[in-house]
Amino acid sequence: MNRNTVTRTLVMAGLTAAAGIAATVGATAAAASSTPVVYASHGAVYIKQTGHATRLTQDEVSKQPVLSPDATRIAYVHNDTVWVMNRDGSEQHQVSDRAGAAPRWEADGVRITYTATSCTGAPGTFRTGVNGGDTSEVMAPSACVSQDAPLVGFIMG
Repeated sequence: MNRNTVTRTLVMAGLTAAAGIAATVGATAAAASSTPVVYASHGAVYIKQTGHATRLTQDEVSKQPVLSPDATRIAYVHNDTVWVMNRDGSEQHQVSDRAGAAPRWEADGVRITYTATSCTGAPGTFRTGVNGGDTSEVMAPSACVSQDAPLVGFIMG
């Protein structure tokens, strides 16, 4: 094989690799644009898909929406408690048994952690299921983990 053949082969291989990278980047961008985005504006929760935004909540007391790992549900703060709804806005229901903020889905999509006042009076981390009606489990601070969470009633709103 002479030097010109080697040079041409390397150039062609480089162009093929560049085309492969461009195709991968394009596919990744297309997949990202089809992934829904949830956000809050003026107290309402919205979902944006394929360039179109849809309002999901009717009142103006909601914030901090977070899409579930499988993108089928949304956790959000409604009137200072943690709620869950389907991605289309149906089945809205409260899941926290106390005032809370900053909901985060666990990787399994079955539980949500959130921040609320702990037994020390400082912020703590609690965990609850997505169906509602459960007593929240204390996750932190460590001083509160072995204690029952302070009793509170459901705050429906």
